[in-house]
Amino acid sequence: MNEEEQLLADDVYDAIMASSRYSKRSKQSSEFRMGVSDLGFCSERMRRMIDRQVPDDTDLLAAFVGTWLGEGVEVAIAAMYPGAIIQADVSLVLEGDHGTYRLGGHPDVILPDQGLLLDVKTDYGLGTIARQGPTQQQQFQRHGYAKGAHDAGLFGDLPLEEVRVANFWLDRAAIDKYGHVQMEQFDPEYIRQAAEWLDDVVYAYTQEEEARKEPPREMCAVTCGFFTSCRAFDTDAQGLITDPSILDHIEAYTEAQQEESAARKRKDQAKRHLEGIKGSTGEFTVRWIHVNESITGPSLRRAHDKLEIRKIR
Repeated sequence: MNEEEQLLADDVYDAIMASSRYSKRSKQSSEFRMGVSDLGFCSERMRRMIDRQVPDDTDLLAAFVGTWLGEGVEVAIAAMYPGAIIQADVSLVLEGDHGTYRLGGHPDVILPDQGLLLDVKTDYGLGTIARQGPTQQQQFQRHGYAKGAHDAGLFGDLPLEEVRVANFWLDRAAIDKYGHVQMEQFDPEYIRQAAEWLDDVVYAYTQEEEARKEPPREMCAVTCGFFTSCRAFDTDAQGLITDPSILDHIEAYTEAQQEESAARKRKDQAKRHLEGIKGSTGEFTVRWIHVNESITGPSLRRAHDKLEIRKIR
């Protein structure tokens, strides 16, 4: 390209990036509002957003292409199904151990006459999708949208347990020239799991510790503005581990992680019953300590009351 061509190419590309950064989804993130589509993707990213940390800018071309392909599919579906509801505004209420969470969202397509919620996805090739099915994020998203849509009355008198959810995938590279659908009945278990997932994120936030980093590191490098401060210096694990002793240690570690998560929940449940309690059991002293608001680096640590239980020596 000559200089004039390069200038035009850069201007148009910048226009694409600006359009993506000011989309509804980007605006929601910039205002630190969590939506249904954020559930189940990355616990640590969600924790940082709750902490109002600002991610670096990332290239949004893939998101731009996926968004416009998805909107084109929605237009095509609306033409085929006149009763289709496109991009409805719904709210999902999750009851967790740490409180009640309300998350907004816009499901792609609702077909009330068929009792079906359909979410459109694009990917590079459909072979992996056909083998593995929807991800945790996609399951939380589509079941969460279905409950939110049902709560809003968008399925009429149809019982929630009779609602179906589905994803439609399309190859954004147009190499696989067909669509792929995976459909199932609404399952309240995914709503419970989503609330538990969000509880774990909130716990990590309140304890000022990192949460789980669930996506592959390579995906984070491409899509997440927190990559530099979060995973850039992680050591990549390589090689198949077969040593029985090492495998036993890995199994013990993962079991301990699960036990730790369960113990944290029991601890939090007990803590709620001890609010305002202070004194001595003869074996332990119980007291509440007020911690003032403070600034640690770029983060604001909010004022809070801390429960302290110590063994009497």
